[in-house]
Amino acid sequence: MDNGWLADLQALIEPILADRNLELVELTQHLQGGQHLIRLLVDGVGGVTIQQCAQVNRQIGMALEQATLIEGSYTVEVSSPGLDRPLATKRDFERAIGDDLVVVAAGPENRIMELRGMLLAVQHEAVVLKTPAGNLTVPFDHIRGARKAIRW
Repeated sequence: MDNGWLADLQALIEPILADRNLELVELTQHLQGGQHLIRLLVDGVGGVTIQQCAQVNRQIGMALEQATLIEGSYTVEVSSPGLDRPLATKRDFERAIGDDLVVVAAGPENRIMELRGMLLAVQHEAVVLKTPAGNLTVPFDHIRGARKAIRW
């Protein structure tokens, strides 16, 4: 399928997600066993529950039945990106405000530092972490990797 088809599919999906205060993180499609497998990763502030994924899956399935985007059989899978997914975009960080993060960043003299703290804010060019040593502003161009801190 071409990218135009995926754009049409995304245009169908995004209003459904927006009604539930969710965002599309990733949309993929490939053939598996002669049928289309459509996978969506969705996220929202505070994460996504299994129930939300199931509801969105049903609603997208109904919308696809009414639309004529897909010829043949298909399966739709909706899931959360997971807690250990790296934060890569500014929007990923915005969704993580209030969460505890582990951020790997370049420090003075390009030394790599691992920072842990609660994400307080996302600015135009940086993030602000609340650490035990106080608030710390980390420019995006210094961040080498980031993820939510997993509490066991």
